[in-house]
Amino acid sequence: MYRTKKEMIYQTLKEEILSGQYEFGEKLVISRLAVRFQSSEIPVREAISQLDSEKLIEFKPHVGAVVSTLSSKDIQEIFELRVELEGLATRFAVEGMTEIHLAELRGILDESIEAFNTKDYVHFETLNVKFHKKIYSVCNNQLLIQTIDELWANTKRYPSLFKGNDEHIQASIEEHEEIYQALLQKDSMLAESYMIKHKTRAGREILRLTQRKFYDRVNSLIPNRTN
Repeated sequence: MYRTKKEMIYQTLKEEILSGQYEFGEKLVISRLAVRFQSSEIPVREAISQLDSEKLIEFKPHVGAVVSTLSSKDIQEIFELRVELEGLATRFAVEGMTEIHLAELRGILDESIEAFNTKDYVHFETLNVKFHKKIYSVCNNQLLIQTIDELWANTKRYPSLFKGNDEHIQASIEEHEEIYQALLQKDSMLAESYMIKHKTRAGREILRLTQRKFYDRVNSLIPNRTN
């Protein structure tokens, strides 16, 4: 499908921002982007303007366009929605959950346990996403799935929940097992309850890691003084 230069630049930058390739507050220099994309500055400015409307970038006086920051409040608001919507999708999924779906979930769970045992954190994170999306895909409500996907789009912009975080991973595996058993029992209310508990704890952990990352960055700016 044909895409204009502006659409190509916009889509590329959006994917890079959402995948965490830019630091919060990193400056986007329009002239450099024009060189990179081999275009004039006009389509770059148009793409930047669209990213601004989606709050992925912001304009700062005397600086220009910078990648917007996800504050603790932003993350809290995202998870407030995710907790409710992902719980709802899990409840809806019970009715459409087949033996094949359950077998696939069991396989994902077993593979994630193996990934944890071998300390393959990247693979565990991939399997975590696969586990959740497999459940939500069965909920038979495309608008709900789309909304959850849009909320998940920011996932890579905040610290990974899993890298070297063994205590959280262990808890996550146990909670996934609870959710799976509720799905196996065809208990929609219990499955929803377990998912809400799971996502609530994940949200609290994200906020803890975000605050720690902030203070680590502040401490790195303080000169080291010796007596």
